[in-house]
Amino acid sequence: MNKLYLLLPLTFFVISCASTTKIEEAKIDYLDLSSKENAELVENYWSVVKRFPPKYPISAAKNGISGCADLIVGIDKNGNASGYKVRSSYPQGIFDNNAAAALNKWKWQATAKNAEKQPVLTSIKLYFTLTKKPTAPRVFFKQNY
Repeated sequence: MNKLYLLLPLTFFVISCASTTKIEEAKIDYLDLSSKENAELVENYWSVVKRFPPKYPISAAKNGISGCADLIVGIDKNGNASGYKVRSSYPQGIFDNNAAAALNKWKWQATAKNAEKQPVLTSIKLYFTLTKKPTAPRVFFKQNY
């Protein structure tokens, strides 16, 4: 009988939680400046204040593989990366995750022209190259703006 007293309130709690509606996440309205024609307009909205170099994949370094990853990155109203999409990469799939992980740490600051902190999509290309020493990988950044 004591188990019934515990089971009954627990059942009502579970049922009430299951019937609540989910709060939808706010959809971010990005200004798309990821195309080559609009790439230089990004500097009117955001400037990079912290860059973090991506880690060179160990397997790529051991095999002497160089390449690049071109990512479309969302910059939210707080100046953080809010997602990415791989536009292209060479060799395909080798550097994508490392490039995305680094860009996720980058910080941007809104410019004076962007007082409303308009979120934008931009394109950033990261080059992964090896120097003459195979233990010294280098990464170059090229923002398409």
